[in-house]
Amino acid sequence: MPDQEPTSSPIATPDPGEPADIGATSFDRGFIWHPVHKGKSYQQVQREVREEIGRDQRSHHLALEGAEQSEHDSLTSIVELERRWGTYDFDWAEMDPAALAERVVTFEREREKRREMISFDEYRASGALTGGDGDPGGRSGGLSIRLIVIAAVAILAVVILVALLSG
Repeated sequence: MPDQEPTSSPIATPDPGEPADIGATSFDRGFIWHPVHKGKSYQQVQREVREEIGRDQRSHHLALEGAEQSEHDSLTSIVELERRWGTYDFDWAEMDPAALAERVVTFEREREKRREMISFDEYRASGALTGGDGDPGGRSGGLSIRLIVIAAVAILAVVILVALLSG
């Protein structure tokens, strides 16, 4: 009927005074509040994150392979990637990108639901990962292991730098 206006859009916007029902039945409902993903559907964000993780996994593997030729550049790349994705899973570089993307988007949806930019550590501590998503291998202590790895890499970099300067 030409007289009627469409009542729905791909991404629905809530009434200004009402909070968004993020746990809605439709997976196509998108991010409304989120400062980074606002205006995008959950599927679109998941696809983008999956592709980004795949690219970063390839970069990580290349940096490991090139470590002998350029230690500093490789170290910088690896530390940056570990900081970015290691928060979500310690073994992120070996994970299926789709599985990690699902975890990331689930977390971002929780941020959207709360309308608060909580940290992933806060989210994990709330027990949110013990449901169907799980915290594989009980790695809730992954942060301390990651800090040990970063400290070891930093010490190695200092040793290499001292060796180069004194040689």
